[in-house]
Amino acid sequence: MLIRVSIPAYRKVKEDDAVYTVFTVDIWVSGQHHMVERRYSEFEELHKQIKKLMKCPEFPPKKVLKWNNKVLEHRRFALEVYLQGVVYHEAMPKAVFEFLDISMEDDGLDFEKNSVTYMPTHQAVVTFPEDAYLQDTNRGTLPDIIAEGVTMGLFDNDYTAFPS
Repeated sequence: MLIRVSIPAYRKVKEDDAVYTVFTVDIWVSGQHHMVERRYSEFEELHKQIKKLMKCPEFPPKKVLKWNNKVLEHRRFALEVYLQGVVYHEAMPKAVFEFLDISMEDDGLDFEKNSVTYMPTHQAVVTFPEDAYLQDTNRGTLPDIIAEGVTMGLFDNDYTAFPS
């Protein structure tokens, strides 16, 4: 079973007198796509459940003074990094599947209560270093025509990455 997750968006929900934020979790399971919406408190509850069963990534702190878009975007990104760290772990507890609303019976997975028995079959195919744009890998005398072509395609035709 191949699992990929991301959190592409968040939105504010008004319910009676309460206003809260939900995060959209994009889930791909063996080529099938679905989405769920989860509140920060649900992520926090998941973390409390699974930290006893596995080594978890660092969970984003709850301390927030303002609820502006910049703070919410930072929280969205931090929750995405956390969730990807959980999903790409060697073994995942049943609680993760329940949180992501993934049916375990469909794939023949058999979990005992709170066990950590599922071993994912996925691994990164292509990775990029975090500072990829800061590295100068062009050490030869010839121009890097791939980087130049991508740069031209992204910006404009007048831009030259490697002037003659």
